[in-house]
Amino acid sequence: MKKINKYKELGIDAGKKNVRKIFKKNISNDYPSAFVNIVHDPEIAGTVFTQHMDGDGSKIVQRILHYFETKDPTIFQGAVDDAISMNTGDIAASGFLFGKWVITDVININAKNLPKEIIMKQIALRISDLMGLYKKNGFDMNYFLGGETADLPTQVQSMVFDVSIYARAKETEIISGEVEAGDIIYGFASDGKAKWEKNNNSGIMSNGVTLARIELMSKEYSKKYPFLSNGKSGYRGKFKVNDKPKILEGMTVSEAILSPTRHWAIVIKKIAEKLKEKGIFSMLHGISMNTGGGATKISHVGKGIIYKKKMPMPPSIFQFIQSESGVTWEEMFQDFNCGIGIDIVGENNIKFKKALKEVAKEVHIELFELGICEANKNFENKVILDTPYGIFSRY
Repeated sequence: MKKINKYKELGIDAGKKNVRKIFKKNISNDYPSAFVNIVHDPEIAGTVFTQHMDGDGSKIVQRILHYFETKDPTIFQGAVDDAISMNTGDIAASGFLFGKWVITDVININAKNLPKEIIMKQIALRISDLMGLYKKNGFDMNYFLGGETADLPTQVQSMVFDVSIYARAKETEIISGEVEAGDIIYGFASDGKAKWEKNNNSGIMSNGVTLARIELMSKEYSKKYPFLSNGKSGYRGKFKVNDKPKILEGMTVSEAILSPTRHWAIVIKKIAEKLKEKGIFSMLHGISMNTGGGATKISHVGKGIIYKKKMPMPPSIFQFIQSESGVTWEEMFQDFNCGIGIDIVGENNIKFKKALKEVAKEVHIELFELGICEANKNFENKVILDTPYGIFSRY
C-alpha cells in the first residue's frame, strides 16, 4: 500500500528541500555548516551578522478559533511567543547570544473577518513582556522598530503574523556546526514546565500545527467559520476547543495545540555561558532547534554526518495527534519534534555532559542523551531515528 503523506496532502513541505535548492545560488552564507545563514561584516573586522524571519504559522488560525469560542483575547499573546522564539531560537543555535538584536514584525490581516484592534493590542502587550524577559536573561534586545501592518481582505482569509530579527555577534562566539564523528547528541525536552513558564507545555512548538488542528478540531467548525478552513484544509476531527480528553492530562485540545514554542535562546545562552565559565566552549560543535523537519532537523547542521538518535517516548500531544489522524509514526517524526525541542552536539567528554546536566537542572527541563555522530562517506548528512515505533532514516 502506498504511503500517504498527510502534511504534503495539505499543501505543506515540512522539509523545504525544494526551497533551499531553488534559492541556494542567491543566498550569502559564510558558514554553510551552521544552523542559520551567517555572513562576515565587511566593515567591522571579527564581526558577523544574520537576519532571520519566521512566525507562528497556522497557529494563529487556531488562536482565532479559540477566541471566537471562548472570547479570551489574551490567547493572541501567544502568537508573539511563537514568532519571536522561532527566530531567537534559530539564531541562538548558531551563537547569536551576546550581540545586539533588532526586531520588526509583519501583520497581514483580514479585518473584515477578525477583531483587528483587539489582536494588535494583545500583540503589543506581549512584545513588551517578552523584551523584558529576554533582557532579564542578559540579551541585548533593546530595539523594536515596528514593522508592517497590511489590510489584505482579498488576499488573506484570516491573518499571518511574522517577526524578523537582525543580529550581530563576534566571530569567536559563532557555533559553526563543525560536527565531528564521535560527537555525542543530547536533547532537551520540548514539554514540561521551564523555570520561566507559567503553565505546563505540551511540547508541540510551531511545526505540524496545520496537521494537528485539521485532524483534531471538530468538522462543525468548518461550517461555523468557513474562512478558517478552505478546501482540503477543512476540519476533520471530533473535538471542540474546550474538550479535555484524558490523554492530554488536564489540558484542553486547544491549549495543547497552542502551547508556545519554548524560548530556547534562554537555554542556549545558559549553555554557552556555562561552557565558557568552565573553559570548554570549544567542545560545543552544533545545535539544532527542531522545527521544520521535526526530529530530523539536525540534518541541517554539519557536513557528512550520520546522526544516530534513540528517541524517548513522545509526549501525549503527539500520541494524541497520531491516534486521531492515522499518520504513520515515520511521518510524525519528520513533521513534529516528538518531544525533543533542541539537539545539542558536542565532544564526547564528561565535562561537557556535566555542564549540560547543570543547565537542565537550572532551567527545569529534562535532558536526554540521544546518541552519537558517525562519518558519512558520501559527505551528505543522514538522520537515523531509533524510536519506540520503529527505526526511521532520512537524508
